[in-house]
Amino acid sequence: MSKIYSPKIVTDGLVMCLDPSQNKSYGTTDLPVKGGLLLWLDASDDSTFSYSSGTEVSQWRDKSGNNFHANQATTANQPSRNSFVNSRRGVNFTSVNGDFMRVSSGIVTPNYITLFAVVRPATQDNSYAIIMEQDHGNGYNGWVIQRNNNISYWQSWVAGNAVTWLNPNQIAYTDNTSQIVTLRKTSSTINLYSNGTSSGAVSISDSTITQSSYGLNLGYWQYGGGRYYNGVICEILVFNRGLSDVELRQVNTYLGQKWGIANTDRSIIDLSGNDDNGLLGNGTTANMPLYNYYNKGALKFDGVDDYVVNTVPSIAASSTIGIWIKCASYNNKIPISIAGAIYGSGPNIFFYNSTINWNIGDGGANPFTNSYYPDSNWHYIVVTNDATTNAKLYIDGVLIGTATYRNTTSTNSNNFWIGRFSGDNNYTINANIAATQLYNKVLSASEVAQNYEAQKSKFANTIIEQGLVLNIDIDNPYSYAGAGATVYDVSPTALTWTATNTTYNPSPIKYLSYNGSNSSLVSSTSTAYDSQTITMECWFYPTSTAQYGFLFEKGQVNTQYSMFLNGDGTFFFRTISISTQDLTFTSSSYFNANAWNHVVCTYGSGTKTIYVNGTQRAQQTGLTGTLPTGQTNQYIGKYGAAGDNYPFNGRIAESRVYNIALTAAQVLQNYNATRTKYGL
Repeated sequence: MSKIYSPKIVTDGLVMCLDPSQNKSYGTTDLPVKGGLLLWLDASDDSTFSYSSGTEVSQWRDKSGNNFHANQATTANQPSRNSFVNSRRGVNFTSVNGDFMRVSSGIVTPNYITLFAVVRPATQDNSYAIIMEQDHGNGYNGWVIQRNNNISYWQSWVAGNAVTWLNPNQIAYTDNTSQIVTLRKTSSTINLYSNGTSSGAVSISDSTITQSSYGLNLGYWQYGGGRYYNGVICEILVFNRGLSDVELRQVNTYLGQKWGIANTDRSIIDLSGNDDNGLLGNGTTANMPLYNYYNKGALKFDGVDDYVVNTVPSIAASSTIGIWIKCASYNNKIPISIAGAIYGSGPNIFFYNSTINWNIGDGGANPFTNSYYPDSNWHYIVVTNDATTNAKLYIDGVLIGTATYRNTTSTNSNNFWIGRFSGDNNYTINANIAATQLYNKVLSASEVAQNYEAQKSKFANTIIEQGLVLNIDIDNPYSYAGAGATVYDVSPTALTWTATNTTYNPSPIKYLSYNGSNSSLVSSTSTAYDSQTITMECWFYPTSTAQYGFLFEKGQVNTQYSMFLNGDGTFFFRTISISTQDLTFTSSSYFNANAWNHVVCTYGSGTKTIYVNGTQRAQQTGLTGTLPTGQTNQYIGKYGAAGDNYPFNGRIAESRVYNIALTAAQVLQNYNATRTKYGL
């Protein structure tokens, strides 16, 4: 097994190991492939820029460690770092101004190369607008990624030994849409890709790319004649070798996650060393599970059409499947299988009629004698079969039961499906799935326990996700990456929110500051918030507890529900048309000014409750009435659309809303899962 997998799980007999919490398996936090990295320009990294004035970029520094920095000394030709893609900063090249940058410090790309460019093109003014190039044309044998003549296509050009190959299979682009453009040259082919999809390989003879001293150029052609690119460049990667297909998927997965691009080759990489890698959605973006930042690097399957599929080698007659899973629903849902049909030749773990089942051989599937119905917490489920008649079920390292089956496991290679059974969308799972392991042996009880103990701490302290309709966390890079006016809700509602006059703080605690005058977050109307059971939750830092400041409101003022600080020193939990409209307490009794506070307000079954830092502080029971629904928009930091009303003064880091009333235990779980980063 490769050394890149850190938990000390059993490796003997390990055939496959997929773990989205590990960057080498599912790259989300850092570039997962760095071997042969020649140049890395990352527009989201503030530390890599110098400016002549304002946002005008004079130097964009290389993160590869090779010091191949991109420069532009002429102010009139400097691009501006004033554009935003997926709440990250991009570098905007304006063709009218002739913006461009040059890496001229001796960078030389070798015979074999792989190039990545993350771009958001605007309308092009030049027939052959260039994203980047190095010594192509005019007798030099280099390379280029450029627009095709007056058509919305990129094309590549790689030359050598005075022979030119122009890729005839171009890739389309759409103005103002982000795209990952990839060019790879090996000894026998060149290939152009868009968001992981190949335009088709072009056969070439092995050759050398020859170069002059002009260096690498961004946004223009070094020999003049216009060709200036118009649009945003987000990230540039240059490798001095042809990356493998697996490495291409790793890099594209990282770039796609980072810049919000739905690339078709998003993959989870096998850490066992056997290259049994999983393709998300089998290359269909609509079928790809999302990355779940809040559940320790899991993949979130929607129960409709999400799945992962890969091919594994022959399976031994004795085998073990282990899976970390947090379920949302169970009946008729298969979290993991390896078979051609539901009663096929390979083993499956699946849920059916409130039990965990083990399917083996020709359909000799029996529920375990001691049926186990999992709750919505994380569990490590392991099933072993011994190639005779015995299968064992373990939950969290403990033997739950033993069952018998009729046939042995097929030893033929099969597809391995996670999230649904084979090609049947009638058998899908609504769950978070993390580490998944397949063994060509029966793990002993002590080995199962070893695997559980090695990984269990990773799954402690996660927030409640059941009923979640708003989830904004400034510490989550998928919610806000630090730039621009768009904040993303990472709950299933997935609305975008517009920030006005807020200020981002990146360290040590990430939050948005509200100025008490005209700062706010606002989103469009969503029926997801229309419920007769609700929970509002917020981590906030008020400059004063006696201020007029709204933390959250659904609808226009006094039309649905809200929570806010009042200027007389009272905290309000307001629900319109409920018999006790306002549940209140004195703010200074439980909140601290100039400090972080966690507040949760719940309503359901005729009861309103307010919790502060995980402890109940106010409650009213026996309430009647019906909450109104359908009011427009949602607000954080003020109320209503007209003007700047009750503008909050202070910091807000997290805001959540549920369409259920969290229990006291669930409120405490959320508090404990998040409090350490606020020093509590």
